[in-house]
Amino acid sequence: MYIVDGHCDTLLAMMLKKENLTENSLQIDAKKLKETSCDFLQFFAVFESPSIKGDQALADVNSMIDIFHRECENNGFTKILSKNDLSFKGLGGLLSVEGLYFLQGDEKEIDSLYEKGVRCLSLTWNPDNEFCGGIAGTSGNGLTKAGKKLIKKANKAGILVDTSHITDQGFWDVAECADAPFVASHSNARAICSHSRNLDDSMLKALKEANGMTGINMYDSFLKDHGKADIKDVVKHIEHIASVTSCDHVGFGTDFDGIPRDKSALDYPADLMEVLEQLARLNYSQENIEKIAGLNMIRILKQVLK
Repeated sequence: MYIVDGHCDTLLAMMLKKENLTENSLQIDAKKLKETSCDFLQFFAVFESPSIKGDQALADVNSMIDIFHRECENNGFTKILSKNDLSFKGLGGLLSVEGLYFLQGDEKEIDSLYEKGVRCLSLTWNPDNEFCGGIAGTSGNGLTKAGKKLIKKANKAGILVDTSHITDQGFWDVAECADAPFVASHSNARAICSHSRNLDDSMLKALKEANGMTGINMYDSFLKDHGKADIKDVVKHIEHIASVTSCDHVGFGTDFDGIPRDKSALDYPADLMEVLEQLARLNYSQENIEKIAGLNMIRILKQVLK
């Protein structure tokens, strides 16, 4: 069985803590992924805080990209660069970029990111930037002219577009202008938890129409409105999204190593197996469990990647 996790911030954590991917103190390393006993595709996000500017931001981004390539090679990960790589066995790694503040609105740099191995990107993190309003920004704006150009360039290049963190208007602008399936890699259902980072039912339906999906985020604040979340809350979000869109448009986007450890509903990748076991107890078919586990994202990547 394939498991796909559409988002983690392990690259930044490795860079800051000077750890490797073989075995570390983080939520994700090669040993922990292997403990699932599944073929496992991990999206690794390059995240640079928008508060860091100029040469330092570019240096950090390039350092994380270098870490991705080096650690994938050192640990036997198949790097997912084309749709032909999606038949991998064992461990796979896909390089994504979250935020794009370091581009300073220059959508032409997408070609350079592609050459460096990037196959998924989100336009913003929480603050606004030159491409789009962010969910915690002040404007509430959607895509700018540069943002619309960036979406078109990403679609043409074969880079998956990720709408997690952008404004509601930005989401709808992406839905209108995208020429390929897009995802919300680590966002939950607003009907279950009212946080603005989550998606309302109309957005979930738009993802279905685009043949995209959302990946369940394990952060307490995105799983329930009050208190500590657990596996039952994760299952609630999966069940709601599946009821709105079918089992073809939901998966995992854990946000491991990007959220406080004590506020993560799950601790490690192997805990995803318990989520799948809970679905089996609820009489989800094996076919639908495998879709949620990873085949939905693999289907999308087969459509988007070159």
